[in-house]
Amino acid sequence: MSGGGDFTGNFDGALAAALGALVKATKAVGRLPEDIEFHRTVDDAADQRLSEVSERVLAMGNALCAGARAGPGPAEIEGVDDIAEKGGDGAWGAAPGFRSVTDTVDTLLEKIDVGLDEVLKTAAHRMRSLAQQSAPVVTTVVAGQQQQQQQQQQSVRIVHAQNIPRPQLQFKDAIDNSSATPFVWKIREKPHARVPLDHGLPSEDMADTPLGQHLHKLGIPRPRSPASPAGSGATTPRRGAPAPSIAQTLAALTASEAGSLRALPHPYEYEITHAEHPKRLFDAGSEQQPAGWDETPFEFVDSEAALGEMMAHLETASEIAIDLEHHDYRSYQGFTCLIQVSSRTRDYVVDALALRAELQCLNRVTADPQRIKVFHGADHDIQWLQRDFGVYVVGLFDTYHASKVLNMAHHSLAHLLKTYCGYHADKKYQLADWRIRPVPDEMMRYARADTHFLLYIFDRMRTELLERGQRLVGVDVGSPDSAHFGELAGMDTVMSAVQPMELVLQRSDQTSLKTYIKEGYDADHGMGGGGWAKLLKKWNHPLTPTQLTVYRVLHQWRDSCAREEDESVRYVLPNHMLFAVADRMPEEAAQLLAACRPTPPLVRLHAADIVRLIAQARKAAQSRINDVRADVEETPEPRRPVHTRFDDSGSPISGDIPRPDVLTPELLASVDDMVAPGSALFGSPTAVTSAAAGTIKGGASPGAEQMAAAARAREIRAGLVLTVAVPQTVVTGAQADREFKRVGKRAVSPEPQQQEEHKAKRPAAPV
Repeated sequence: MSGGGDFTGNFDGALAAALGALVKATKAVGRLPEDIEFHRTVDDAADQRLSEVSERVLAMGNALCAGARAGPGPAEIEGVDDIAEKGGDGAWGAAPGFRSVTDTVDTLLEKIDVGLDEVLKTAAHRMRSLAQQSAPVVTTVVAGQQQQQQQQQQSVRIVHAQNIPRPQLQFKDAIDNSSATPFVWKIREKPHARVPLDHGLPSEDMADTPLGQHLHKLGIPRPRSPASPAGSGATTPRRGAPAPSIAQTLAALTASEAGSLRALPHPYEYEITHAEHPKRLFDAGSEQQPAGWDETPFEFVDSEAALGEMMAHLETASEIAIDLEHHDYRSYQGFTCLIQVSSRTRDYVVDALALRAELQCLNRVTADPQRIKVFHGADHDIQWLQRDFGVYVVGLFDTYHASKVLNMAHHSLAHLLKTYCGYHADKKYQLADWRIRPVPDEMMRYARADTHFLLYIFDRMRTELLERGQRLVGVDVGSPDSAHFGELAGMDTVMSAVQPMELVLQRSDQTSLKTYIKEGYDADHGMGGGGWAKLLKKWNHPLTPTQLTVYRVLHQWRDSCAREEDESVRYVLPNHMLFAVADRMPEEAAQLLAACRPTPPLVRLHAADIVRLIAQARKAAQSRINDVRADVEETPEPRRPVHTRFDDSGSPISGDIPRPDVLTPELLASVDDMVAPGSALFGSPTAVTSAAAGTIKGGASPGAEQMAAAARAREIRAGLVLTVAVPQTVVTGAQADREFKRVGKRAVSPEPQQQEEHKAKRPAAPV
C-alpha cells in the first residue's frame, strides 16, 4: 500500500489509505453492469481481465481467512458456488462457505477492535483511551428476604470499576503461566541464613547414592558441593550472598524427562525446622491493648522511600502482624495487591503492585526467627509471598491453629475480633477488586482492620493456651468421660503446661514450610485442582460420549487460552457456559454466542476457532463410536456350555454336539484316557464283541471299523452325565451318583438296572 501504508510507522496515514482503497473498490463494484456475463461473452479482453481480477480477489480472500484462523479450517473457496447456492424455487441462499467467511470476518473485526484499543493507549497518539478506569462503584447484594438489620449484616458489597488497567503489564518480572516450566525461586539473597541458599539441592558428590542415581535418570543436573576442587565448576554461594544464577538454573533442576513439574526445596527449610522459638512465647506476659483507631499512626506505602522508613520501624519491633489482599479473576495465577503490616504502635498498608520488585527486603524481618510474625489462616499467604516477592516466613504464629487447639466454636478472623476485641468486622468487601487505584477509603479501612487488632488477639490466645496447659497437666482432655473433655483439641493427656503452645507452633511451622507449585494440566485424565474430571464430578452434569469429548476439548482450550492471555478460566469461559456449550455443541459462531449470554470477550474473539474445535471433536468422537460398533459387530458370540442328553437312537436332543455313532477311532483314542467305562461307573459289564475288537486290531473293512466305533461310543455314552461343546473338540466328564433321581425332563443319570434295560432294547448299529 503506497502513500502511508506502513501501519507501524504511520498509523493514521496507513488507516486513511486503507479506508480510501476500500471505498474506491466498493464504488468500482457498484459501477459494474448487471449484465456483466453478456459483456464477457462479447469482449474477450474484458473477460480475461475480469477473470484475472476474480482470481486475485479469491486468492486474497482465502489467504485472509487462512491467516485469521488459529488452526486448520474448512477447504478453500473455489468459486461462487461455495458462497451461494440456488434453491429449487430459484432463490439464492447461503452456502456452507458463506458461514465460514462471515465467522472469519467477525473474528477479524474483534481482533482489530482489540488492537485499536491497544494502539490508542499509547502516548504517541495522545488520545484519551477508551479503556480508562472509571470511578469505583459499590454494589450491595443481599441474599434472601430478611429484616432490615439482618440484611445489613448479611449483605455483600462488591467494589468494582470499569476498564481497570492490568497491573501485570507493568511488572518487571515476566509472568510465566506455562504448564511445562516449573516455578523458580525469586529470592536473590538469604538474610538470617544458617545454611547457604542452595542447601538441600542435590550435589554431584551424591552420584553413587540411590537419590543421585534417581536424579541422574531424570536428567537433573546437580550443583557442585563446597568440597569440589577449585576450577571444577560453580561453588556454593556463601550465606547472604547474591545468587542470581541459581534461579536461572533451577528450572532444569525441577523438570523431569516426562515433563512433570517437581517442587524445589524450601530455601528456609533448615531454619524453620531448627529454629529456637523466643522464650516470651512460653511466658504469660502482659496483654497490650491496641491503641485507638484514630490515635494509631497509619501510612499507605507506595514508594521506595516510604518502604525504607517502614522497614526501619519494623526492624525495631519484636512482633508484627501481616495479612494480604489478593486478586485472581483477571490473572491466571493471581497476584498480591496489598500487604497489611502492623506493629504495636503503627499500621501500614503496602501497595504490592507498585512495589512488587522491591518487596523482597521484607525477608529482613519475616525470616528472623526471634521476631514473631502473626498471621490468621496463612496457608495461602505463605505461598503468595513466595510466588510474587520471594519472601519467606520463619517464626510464624497462626491464630487459626490457636483457635483450633483451643477448640473454639468458630475459627474465622471475624469471630476472633468479636470474641477478644468486641469489634464487628465488616466483611462486606471480601469480593472487592483490590486492583483499584487509588484505594477507596472504605476498602482501606477494611484492609487495615485485618492487622490492627491481630497482635492483641495473639496476646489473649497466648495467655489462654498457657493457662489451660498449666491447669490441665495430667488430664486426659481427649476422653469423652473426662470432665475437661474438649477444652483442648488435638491431644489426649496434657503432658506439660507448654504442650498446647508447642502444638500451635508446630502446626504454624508446617504452614511456613509450604512451597508454591505451579499447577499443570492433565488433558488425558483430568486430574488436579483445575482438571476437567474434578469439575465434571462437582457439577454432576450428564453428558453423552460426544458431548463429553466436546467438553474436554473446550476445557483444554479454556485453560490454554487463560494461560496465554493471563486471565482466569472463570473470565475466559465460566463453568455454567462451558457446560451449556458442551450440551448444545453449536455448529456456527452465532449459535455459540447465543449459548453464552453475556458473551465473554475472549469467546467472542475466538468464536470461529471454538466452533472449529467443536466440529473436530464431534467428528473424532463419532469416528471412535463407529469403530467400537464395528468391533462389536465383527466379534463372534462366544460358544456357551450346553447341557444335553442323548435319546435311544444316539442322536443329541439339543446342542451342537457331534453324533457319537460316527466318531472316528482317532477321536475315541484321544478321549479314552479321560472317560471311564460305564462298567466302572455303574457296576454293569459292557462288552465289545470279539469280532468288532478283532476288526479294530486287524485293520478290517471300513464298515466293520465304523461298527466298532459305534459300539465304543455307546459304552462312553453310558457313562455320560455332562457334555460341554467347545470349538474343534468334545470334552466329556462322568460322575457316579446312584442317589440322583430324575427331577425333570432332561435330567439323566440312569440307575444300573435302567441302563441294562436300555441296552437290551437298543437296536444294533448299522454296518
